[in-house]
Order: sequence, then C-alpha cells, then structure tokens
Amino acid sequence: MSEVEDPGRWRSIDVGGTGLDVWEAGVAAPGAAPPGAPASGEDPVVVVGTALTADELLPVARRLAAEPGRRIVAYRRRGYGSGGTTTGAGSIRLDAADLVALLDALGIARATLIGVSYSAAVVLQAAADRPDRAARVAAIEPPPIQARSAAAFRVACTRLAGEFDALGGRRTADRFLSRLMDPHWRLDLERLLPGSVAQVEEDASTFFLADIPALLAWEYSARDAARVTAPVLLVSGTASAHWFADEIEAIRGWFRNVAHVSVANADHSMALTHPDTIAQILEMFLNEPVSD
Repeated sequence: MSEVEDPGRWRSIDVGGTGLDVWEAGVAAPGAAPPGAPASGEDPVVVVGTALTADELLPVARRLAAEPGRRIVAYRRRGYGSGGTTTGAGSIRLDAADLVALLDALGIARATLIGVSYSAAVVLQAAADRPDRAARVAAIEPPPIQARSAAAFRVACTRLAGEFDALGGRRTADRFLSRLMDPHWRLDLERLLPGSVAQVEEDASTFFLADIPALLAWEYSARDAARVTAPVLLVSGTASAHWFADEIEAIRGWFRNVAHVSVANADHSMALTHPDTIAQILEMFLNEPVSD
C-alpha cells in the first residue's frame, strides 16, 4: 500500500442528539461557494464508517481527496469514536437517517454515498429512503441478508452475539477478527491503519450490542431498491467468502442502473488491503456520465 498524506481534519458534529466524528477534506473556504457546492461542481463524496473497524474506508477516502476541488466527508457512525459506545440494539434505518441528517448539518444537498460491509447496507437504505439525496451509491460487499446463504450468515451473527455474552467485547472481537483476517490481525491492522486496534477494542461493544442486532433485523427488498434512482456500483472480491458474491447476485437485478466490479485476489478487507485499486474503481464510477 502506497503512503498517502492525510489532507483532512476531524471534528465532532451533533446529529440526532449524538456526536459523530467527521473527517473532511477539500472543503471550500467560507464564502467561496454555497454550502455543499464544491468548486468543481462535482457532488460531494460521503464515506460511511462501517462496523467494528470503523475507519476501514479512510485510506480510500484519502486517495479520493487527492482530486482537486472534490469535497470528501468520512464519518464514524453512532456509537463509534468520541461519541461513546452504544449498548442498545441499533437500526440500519436509524443509521441511514443519521446519514441524511449529517448531510443537512453540512449543507450538502446530495452526495455520492460509499459504504463497505455494514455501511454498504446503510448507504443502500439511505438511497432508498431519500433518493433525492443520493447522486451515486457505491456498496462494497453489502451484508448477505437477501442471499441464498442468508440463513448461514444469520446463524454466524447469532453465534457472535453468544460469544460476546460469554467472553465480552474485546475477547470476542479478537476471535472474530482472527477468523476474518488472521491471528495476527493486530499487527496487520495497525500497519494498514495506525491507531485502529485501540479503536476496535474501545468500540467492540457497539458492534456486538447494536450492529449485529441491526443486521439481523434489517429488511431490504426489491421494492426498496426500486426507489433508488441513483447509479449503483456493487463491488466484490474474488477471495471473499461466497456469502458476499451470493448477495450481489441476489440484489443486482433490483436496481435500475447498476454495475458490478469484482476485485481479483481481494477479500472482505479489500478497502484496507487494496485501497489504491478500490480508489481507482471509485474514480471511474465518479467520472462516468449519468444517463437520464
């Protein structure tokens, strides 16, 4: 992974009674442009933090921010970062509503929405609930809730919740990431995203107590997808568990304007392990003309 300078800055923004950690780059100087309007005329890009490894997409966001005049916003969802952990069951729809409320707080009329794993569900839900706020939608390996393998995924989530009850957040996060990445996940994650190991351990309770119940309760159908008017990009990795390819196969026909890209030799952690490739794919998506 090549080194990329971080051009952004962090601040906390109150949304729905909770503070969200927000990273911004390419923000126009005060008075230089109307709120939410980048100098280039391109819609801002909003990157939604995912579950457990909240800043997983930040290396990609930094690369996208290299484009002059582009406004990039990345944020940690409710229950992550300085806002404190969430102990009650979460909701994909609540997270989607937080996303729209953040757009309001930032003066952004509409944006390209990008998510990975859990946050891919959030951007798909937001684009269905408020199609007027989504210019484009990129969903990297959304959770396999509609796929033929959904039952197995739900069983795995239920087992994780049981492990949390028995072992607590940090030990269960260690076991989960050892399986998802490898037993040396701390070394790998710290190398790819410095500071993220401490953040994972601090935020683990939100993942098990809020995010997993939210996934198990989420319902998204062809009727929801039909409300999405923005172009949709679905991204998968050839080295990922078959669950995610199954999900994309199940939902890709639901959207009116959809494309699918498969990343060779990449697994579910591709935003961390292949940020240059993911950023290049997203750049092409951002630069494609939108047909009426």
